[in-house]
Amino acid sequence: MRLLFRTALSAAYLAVVLVPLWFALSVRRPVGANPAYDVSLATGLVALSLLVVTFLLPKRMRWLSRVLGIDVVLGVHRLVGLTALGFVLAHVAAVIAADTSDLALLDVRTAPWRARAAVGATVALVLLVSSSVWRRRLIKRYESWRAVHIVLALTVLVLTGLHVWLLRHLVLHSPFRLWFTALAVVVVAVSVRRWVWRALHAWRRPFVVDEVRRESPTVSTLVLHPVGHRGMRRFRPGQFAWIRMGSTPLGFEEHPFTIASAPDPSGAVEFTVKQLGDFSGGVGAVSVGDRVWVDGPHGAFTPDHHDATGLVLIAGGVGITPMISILRSLAQRGDDRSHVLFASASEHEELLFRGEIAEIAAQLDLEVVELLDRPHHGWAGRSGYLTAEVMAAHLPDARHRARLDYFLCGPPPMVNAVAAGLRSLGIPEARIHTEKFDFV
Repeated sequence: MRLLFRTALSAAYLAVVLVPLWFALSVRRPVGANPAYDVSLATGLVALSLLVVTFLLPKRMRWLSRVLGIDVVLGVHRLVGLTALGFVLAHVAAVIAADTSDLALLDVRTAPWRARAAVGATVALVLLVSSSVWRRRLIKRYESWRAVHIVLALTVLVLTGLHVWLLRHLVLHSPFRLWFTALAVVVVAVSVRRWVWRALHAWRRPFVVDEVRRESPTVSTLVLHPVGHRGMRRFRPGQFAWIRMGSTPLGFEEHPFTIASAPDPSGAVEFTVKQLGDFSGGVGAVSVGDRVWVDGPHGAFTPDHHDATGLVLIAGGVGITPMISILRSLAQRGDDRSHVLFASASEHEELLFRGEIAEIAAQLDLEVVELLDRPHHGWAGRSGYLTAEVMAAHLPDARHRARLDYFLCGPPPMVNAVAAGLRSLGIPEARIHTEKFDFV
């Protein structure tokens, strides 16, 4: 079923690119126009369609993240955004090549409004892509970057739509009018669902803080229970949700966190948060009784979608949060397969849930391997990075290890390095599942 969905999504993406190309080829070139006119029309239509796809991908469509996984969704979002920028720049170059007098359209002081809208959309798109590629250099705070990203994305889409509308000849042509209308309807519908319906839905489904539990000097767990609704009883271990603290579920100030608890019949849920950014750093100020707004569950980072002879869970630092949810669920279900947990951290206090993991290991067939980058005096576990050699020492032989599923969560450099190490051990790509702390 998941393969069928992925095939359908690939076909839909091809249609988004090929349909406007077919429209462009079906239009008769104006008398006196050179071939660059055809290129300008085709690149402009494809760019419009790709911008819509880029806009829609991160709009929290649960079915999409459950089929592809959030890492894939965001990866495609970035790739399509860069591709859209390439088509936009090609469109601008082709317009000028078709008629060099159109170079004057770039002067917004004298250009008509259709050209001003196009220039504004192009500048906003360049800023959007640049602020994403170099986000950590340009905007340190994730919350500030996210607000800027959303505003720029809306600016690009609105000005692009205005540009197409003011050109008129595209809107008057029947196939273009239908395509443009269809894209506009989809954008409006998804936007209303994302910013209005989901906010109203969250408003009717608040959670209240039962406990704020310190796991380490920099990590806390929020224990929440639902008020007036059933809560999150059906999430799958390893999934995440968007959390917002405050008087209402409206606004930009929210952040994705992995669910740390196992599914509970009461609908209660736990989130373990490392207090780093302005948003997550405020977790320590949350009090028992405060209201919290939860949008979830999302994501496909869960073993429940896979049939394996066992699991290998690999966590870096607070990347242990989806793993503890998985382990709690396995213990709750009485799972009888053999599993391995690799937990790595920089320092001893960053190894979370050690006592509980030891208790779970006594219930399950679970081997726990801990590693520290900077071990303290008297540390009896492994030191250094999690290499292919270290993993091979704790994994079964080559034939059996290829039948296990591997779940990796942590900082992107760690996840990339470990995934490469697994591939070097002959682990099939389809068996490696990743989730990175990188939503940009």
